[in-house]
Amino acid sequence: MLKRLKEKCSKSVWKTLAMLIVILVAGPEVMISMELMALVELLGASTFVLLYVAGVKVFFANVVNKFKTFESYSILFIPTLESLKQMPFLTLHAIPERSTSILFIGFVTLTMPLIYLLKIV
Repeated sequence: MLKRLKEKCSKSVWKTLAMLIVILVAGPEVMISMELMALVELLGASTFVLLYVAGVKVFFANVVNKFKTFESYSILFIPTLESLKQMPFLTLHAIPERSTSILFIGFVTLTMPLIYLLKIV
């Protein structure tokens, strides 16, 4: 039993001694590398998500610009929050005319044949 204990202690002593030599030779770089590894672990996921969020923002910026050019000839007016507090009915001007008209006509066009086919009325 003492023989096994001596073997385990001798192995652990050598490992501990090797670790101390590495720390003494490397100096503070060991601690800095551990901090950097922790930083990479934390920032890795957030950077990954940030990459996709930036891509989605760029995509939707293009879509919003196309929508604004489509609605440029209608009365699409997006009021500020301060003017909405003073005049709440300004929200009616924030409704895009062309898009609303197209959605309404599309809804009527799609529901009328369904009502006729299903004989709901």
